Amino acid sequence: MSIFVTNRSDKKLKDGYGGIFYEFKKDETVEIPDEVAKHIFGIDDPDKEKYLARLGWCKTTNDLEDALAILAQWEISSEPPKKDQSLSPLVEKVPLPTSKKAGGNILKLA
Repeated sequence: MSIFVTNRSDKKLKDGYGGIFYEFKKDETVEIPDEVAKHIFGIDDPDKEKYLARLGWCKTTNDLEDALAILAQWEISSEPPKKDQSLSPLVEKVPLPTSKKAGGNILKLA
């Protein structure tokens, strides 16, 4: 099975598995085997900390929240993206609230 990965972050990444290296350039989709996606991004593993540490995005547990925010910018899917369409991510994301009440005023987040 193939996994399609699109780097929407500002982080450049070149990583590999089994002697084969992949370069993930900003806004380009790369097709990788399922076992590579598991090795690099921890697909199907709810605990992403060890993968983020291996990528150098998380040096201490204090960095975990920021590292997860970087990972959330990557689009990872089992389906190839259609032109001008985002992927359905396999990585869990926490949506931002659409509105927040503060002192009687409603602030809308985009």
